[in-house]
Amino acid sequence: MPKASASLTETERHELKTCPGGYVVARRLSYGEKLTRRAMVSSMKIESGGKNKKKDFAGEMNLVNEQATLFDFQKCIVDHNLFKDDEETDKFNLARLDDIRQLDPRIGEEIDDFLSELNNFEDDDEEGN
Repeated sequence: MPKASASLTETERHELKTCPGGYVVARRLSYGEKLTRRAMVSSMKIESGGKNKKKDFAGEMNLVNEQATLFDFQKCIVDHNLFKDDEETDKFNLARLDDIRQLDPRIGEEIDDFLSELNNFEDDDEEGN
């Protein structure tokens, strides 16, 4: 019988182009985790009216995007070798938003892109056709 449960131990290592010698090891989200993430993103309120409508919407979008990124980093990244200093004494805790905010933006974007690619099953379907 075909196994249909998610493997939480199968990982993929990604060598960072924006941080030579740096890497992250990540796993895919389970379907339940994808549903949780989707609910998190889609639960954003869209209200009409009011003077600050656009400002409120933009602020809430930023908060939702930040929460979704934190969720991805917490759930997917299982190992890395990224440090805050040259002495390699203070390793980033990529499950903490404050640490994620301290990342070089190029490195953060590359990790975010990798996690998105890892969890984008629509691209897997296109490659198979």
